[in-house]
Amino acid sequence: MSRTVLWTPDSPSIGPAVAAVGVFDGVHIGHQALVRDAVRIAAAEECAAVVVTFDRDPDQVVSPAGATTQLLDLEDKLSLLSETGPDAVIVIPFDVRIAAMAPLVFLDEVLLRALTPCGVVVGYDFRFGHRAEGDVDTLVRYGREHSFTVVAHDLIERDGEPVTSTRIRHLVATGDVAGAALLLGRPHRVRGDVVHGRAEGAALGAPTANLAVGTYAALPADGVYAGRVTVNGVGYAAGIAVGVPPTFPEAAAVLEAHLIGFAGDLYGRTVTVEFVERLRDQRRFDSPDQLADAIAADLERVRGIVGE
Repeated sequence: MSRTVLWTPDSPSIGPAVAAVGVFDGVHIGHQALVRDAVRIAAAEECAAVVVTFDRDPDQVVSPAGATTQLLDLEDKLSLLSETGPDAVIVIPFDVRIAAMAPLVFLDEVLLRALTPCGVVVGYDFRFGHRAEGDVDTLVRYGREHSFTVVAHDLIERDGEPVTSTRIRHLVATGDVAGAALLLGRPHRVRGDVVHGRAEGAALGAPTANLAVGTYAALPADGVYAGRVTVNGVGYAAGIAVGVPPTFPEAAAVLEAHLIGFAGDLYGRTVTVEFVERLRDQRRFDSPDQLADAIAADLERVRGIVGE
């Protein structure tokens, strides 16, 4: 298991290493290939393999009003990056000081302090530094001056289009969670805290967990989904509703999940929700019996898609 290093200007250097550098939101199949290439190059160079990433999307600092939703929270991002095989993941806290650094200042004061590069692997469209003024050419020139090579990784394509976090966000936003999973290499997930809800679910024979998620969490389009909810490392098949239910327009929660086979109290726990397949749109029901029948039918479909 890779170790995680929260970088500060006073942190000791990792030493000689090949670094995969990027935001890596989603840790999709393209990101995974890039990091594994860095691991392979590091083995050939006989030095460590590390990932250098940020603790948040830089846009959340630079232009918070226009920041995009995120496919992963930090904890899940670090866990998934660790699974790709580096020796360490270095997390740079992205703040206004880092945002203001000119590209060469960032390389001098952050990258070269964090490690001694044997090589750097980035996406071909990598940008960095103040106003994203640095690019791969900037990095290549800097590498020549500091005796390390730069590999600009081509984007992986699926169905004739590049695999990017932006493309995956669009699929999630339109409810195509199955399509997103093909590009992520796993189901799309969000993490949330279980909070008190309306309690109508229990009366309908399907008690639900109401979840509060982070501000930037990428929720799928409103609808009902088959998926899984992981509690303390144990996964349960689940029917998942996204959006305010039309039958209960006063509802505050926009993410609810019914865990099949779970018994116990979830309030206050943090759980992970995975979206496997979209079942249907949200719709209004004229009676509690109609809604209960629809929920029962949804859960039967969940069992067929996900299992118990």
